[in-house]
Amino acid sequence: MNDIRTRLLAAFDLEHKEHLAAIREALRAVEKDPAHHPDLVEIHRRAHSLKGAARAVDLPEVERLSHWLEAAFIAIQRGAVPFDAAARDVVRRALDAIEDVVAWATRGGGEVDIAEVLAELTRMGGEGGGPEPVQRRTAAAEAGVAPVAPPTTAPLPARAVDASQSAALVRIRSAGLERLFTAAAGLLPEIENQSALVAELRELRGEWRALERSWHAMRPRLLRGGSHDATGTAGISFAGDETALRLSSFERRFRALGASLDAAHRAHDRHLWSLRRWGSGFQDEVRQLRMLPAESQFSNLGRMIRDISRAQGKEVEADIRGLETQADRVVLQRLKDPVLHIARNAVSHGVETPQERVAAGKRAAATVRFEASVVGRRLVLRVEDDGRGPNRAAIARHAVERGLLGADEAESAPEERLLDLIFEPGFSTAPTANEYAGRGMGLAIVRREVTRLQGSVTLAAREGGGTVVTVEVPLSLLSQRLVFVAVQDDILAIPSNDVARVLRAPADTLFTDLAAPTIRLEEEDVPVTPLAALLGYDGAMPPGNGAPLALVILRTAGRRVALVVDALMATRDSVVTPAEEVGIDAARFLGTVLMDDGSPALVLNPAALSPRPGMALPPLVRPVDESARRRPHILVVDDSITTRTLEKSILEAHGYRVTLCVDGREAVETLGELEDVNLIISDVEMPRMDGFALLQAVKGNPMTSDLPVILVTSRASDEDRERGLDLGADAYIVKTRFDQNELLAGIRRLL
Repeated sequence: MNDIRTRLLAAFDLEHKEHLAAIREALRAVEKDPAHHPDLVEIHRRAHSLKGAARAVDLPEVERLSHWLEAAFIAIQRGAVPFDAAARDVVRRALDAIEDVVAWATRGGGEVDIAEVLAELTRMGGEGGGPEPVQRRTAAAEAGVAPVAPPTTAPLPARAVDASQSAALVRIRSAGLERLFTAAAGLLPEIENQSALVAELRELRGEWRALERSWHAMRPRLLRGGSHDATGTAGISFAGDETALRLSSFERRFRALGASLDAAHRAHDRHLWSLRRWGSGFQDEVRQLRMLPAESQFSNLGRMIRDISRAQGKEVEADIRGLETQADRVVLQRLKDPVLHIARNAVSHGVETPQERVAAGKRAAATVRFEASVVGRRLVLRVEDDGRGPNRAAIARHAVERGLLGADEAESAPEERLLDLIFEPGFSTAPTANEYAGRGMGLAIVRREVTRLQGSVTLAAREGGGTVVTVEVPLSLLSQRLVFVAVQDDILAIPSNDVARVLRAPADTLFTDLAAPTIRLEEEDVPVTPLAALLGYDGAMPPGNGAPLALVILRTAGRRVALVVDALMATRDSVVTPAEEVGIDAARFLGTVLMDDGSPALVLNPAALSPRPGMALPPLVRPVDESARRRPHILVVDDSITTRTLEKSILEAHGYRVTLCVDGREAVETLGELEDVNLIISDVEMPRMDGFALLQAVKGNPMTSDLPVILVTSRASDEDRERGLDLGADAYIVKTRFDQNELLAGIRRLL
């Protein structure tokens, strides 16, 4: 028992530090820049996760503090409490108290008095926090095991390792292991890129053979005085003929070049084969290092379910299956909080009291089942209960009250669409909020986290009564197989795990007499829609004339949709740079990958592309009206191809026309040719003419002086910011803190 608690506390000690560090960083950002708007949803999630983790390791003081800290951030989100200096001070002292309590529990020392800060948190949280957590007996106490007291002197000792195992175990830093994973993820795509050299070498050999044939045809004419050897092959006379000597030298070197080219080709073939063999094996081994059983994160799920049910006066049997299923440890870690919340919801919302169950003809004890499995290359987690099931009437009523559906629409809405509304932020049918459920934020956070993992989450009624929540995510987040497609002028990528198939089909084979165009695939009518329209690009699809359409059949959340693209480009393994690191919308894009020319391609998030239940798909053919022709025209000026491509993709996806320039001088020339530019977005550090000089030229020209200019630059000093604003810049955005929402908001404000 002591060994189990030691390991749990050690894991919690690392986890709570991560949550506290993230919240403290948000506090520091606000204090550094009062105009900064912190991500309160993320902070709330951190407090919520901290509370669940504290409950799992049976630290009631930390659980209570985290609960009211979560309630305080809910109140701040709702505007009931200002996020001023006084509120930040209370939050900071609460974080300190949590840290002290954890240190006391893991390393001993004096007890921590949390009464004062808890009272202040309670006043901040108000009604948003609900009742105080119920005091309950732990599973250890009910089993007759005395709770483990914290040590009073030395830290908890590390678990002894058997001598026979010590030689096989090596302890390394997690940061070093992560770098190894990253190196392995980047190795295989680079090996595959070497395949392109094979084609280039083959082409060079072909050119050399053609030159050799031309040489043999030209040589007799060049060497009129040449002789023939015994074999009849034309030779070269060396009798003092300087031209013949030089041509002889040329011929020897030419043949040596051909031999070297052949040898290089054969050597490259051997090396590429070896690289593929060892590189693929290396990545597989590293991938296995990263794989852990689901038990590593969900071993305590059954106990948590039982604890919550007892605290609420319910009887629940926890049925936990598939804990031996292996997946990427990062995936499992990020799914822990969503699964814990889903399980809490199953007990709090789904399961009835024993009296209600008996009155309904059910067993007094309910069952909550968790199951982990692997389907294809995806991890599937299911949480189901045999409780009352979703309250469709209450969901429809609440949807009407919140304006999500009209009254008539709510009556006729299919069940799938109604149940999907449960994942909307703030959507809850619970009459009151408590520490377990009722605020309507939990499932929204669950969907947000699952979507970031390139997955999907669905809720459905269970046959025979109850609810089933299914989460599907990729098994691993290392290098991914991507399908590259062309959409207008952009190259985009889609994870192949979510692509059922790709095909070409004549446009006139689609069924267009239905509400949405469909194509018949494997006895199923699959809706068809342009990917460009889903992403907000302008432009109409050509009408059906029998020409083949390039289709990508996307499969997410158990549904399929056929996306029309301009061209199917390639399929290859690539390393995806996360969306958070490049400042793009993580809800729509997973990140970026580098193409062969160094430009980035956006990686689409399939979960965001798949239409929600009841959502109308964009039509195949869209008329181009005058309003579309008058889309705002933005000039993007930057010498970095990566920045230009990213900004162009973001702006075009939000309905703007974009023209690109590589420096200020080209921008000035372009402005002289174009008359419909509405706004300029420019870098500062560029060759020939930098952004400051461009700004002076624009503002100094009476023809363009009214043109709004946004500077997006890596120069973060106050002096540079003041210089840009003094020269007339309408906004100044620092690249290191680049937020596409800030850029788009600035554009909307200026236009």
